[in-house]
Amino acid sequence: MKNAIIIGAGSGISLGVAKRFGSEGFHISLISRNEKKLQDLVATLQHSDIVADYYIADVSDKLALQNAIETSIQKNAYPDLVLYNASAIHIKDILLENWTMIQTCFDICTGGAFHTAQIILPEMLKHNSGRLFFTGGGTALKGESMFASLSIGKAGMRNLVQALVQKAKDSNVHVAQLTVCGKVDPADIKYKPETIAEEYWKLYQQEPGSYVHEVIY
Repeated sequence: MKNAIIIGAGSGISLGVAKRFGSEGFHISLISRNEKKLQDLVATLQHSDIVADYYIADVSDKLALQNAIETSIQKNAYPDLVLYNASAIHIKDILLENWTMIQTCFDICTGGAFHTAQIILPEMLKHNSGRLFFTGGGTALKGESMFASLSIGKAGMRNLVQALVQKAKDSNVHVAQLTVCGKVDPADIKYKPETIAEEYWKLYQQEPGSYVHEVIY
């Protein structure tokens, strides 16, 4: 059974991806810092006959994140897919925002993505296989004055992923990001989790030599 690790698990895109890949026979490992939320997500997946478990970690803590990823691998299998979906948002006018909040959001959006890459990409390159995907955001393409913390964090992550793509360019490892340019909403045909998850499935199915490294969605 293939193992998919989803980092920053929540009830939106993460759950949509978990259901989509779980329906294809993947084991799903969820990672986030909120145990109650993780328990509810696993119960939801199991109700749909999807095999899933969870691990607790704050993505800004590299050692905790590494322990969660390695425990999943030891218990289940080497991941065929790792999706970094953690994000942080603080709505405030940029001229009234404080630098501590900018740093906190950056640590989650970019720092956690950086930790994830350093933990898993060397092993993927060693195996010459695997998919390392990231959820980006439209604010990375155009800063917004009320969402400065998110804009800066997602822009940093976008640049990071571009660097990782270069690192993996001579391998079969697929590094990519899905830049979601709208608000995730179950009532929106385009931006509901199930539809976004389908975009990840399309990315997953791409073959070496035809990889797309960023989808602006």
